[in-house]
Amino acid sequence: MSDKPWETPEGAEVWKTEAQYWTWLRGAVRRIWADYPLRKVWKRGQLRPVTTEERLAKVFHPSTKNVGQCSFCEEWMAGSKLECDHLVESDGCTSKATAESFLWHCAGLVAEHFRLACKPCHKIQSYAQKMDIPFEEAVTEKKVIAICKGDEADWLRNRGIEPESNAPKRKIQVRKYILNH
Repeated sequence: MSDKPWETPEGAEVWKTEAQYWTWLRGAVRRIWADYPLRKVWKRGQLRPVTTEERLAKVFHPSTKNVGQCSFCEEWMAGSKLECDHLVESDGCTSKATAESFLWHCAGLVAEHFRLACKPCHKIQSYAQKMDIPFEEAVTEKKVIAICKGDEADWLRNRGIEPESNAPKRKIQVRKYILNH
């Protein structure tokens, strides 16, 4: 067994760098999480059937059978639109030292370590953890990022603001506008 599979003759053909190896391993372990039976059982237990009243009021899509509530926005939605979020962030999988704890993070946790999150809130929470900022600040930053991926100059003009001369300054203008409105 090699401590550095990316340095073996076969490994060097597959992974050009050590980072590529850890990226591959992280993805493989994350696929274990996607199929983790305890996560699936827990999630099913968090959902409830759509009520007759909800069906008659057409609250959910007609094919929706079970619904759950997002821990962040508290909206009720189809179970298929909810994800299982880890309450505790992992240390990642970037070395042999972190690989084992990442494996247990994805395939060794139990119910008290999970919460339901809708897909948009889950992305925001992951961003907040990555950037080490509060959830509310991450909401703003995700809006700013989305606007700046398009034409932020037009977006600013449409709000009566003369755009600054470069993208970083326009990003500040967008953030300021969002925070004040």
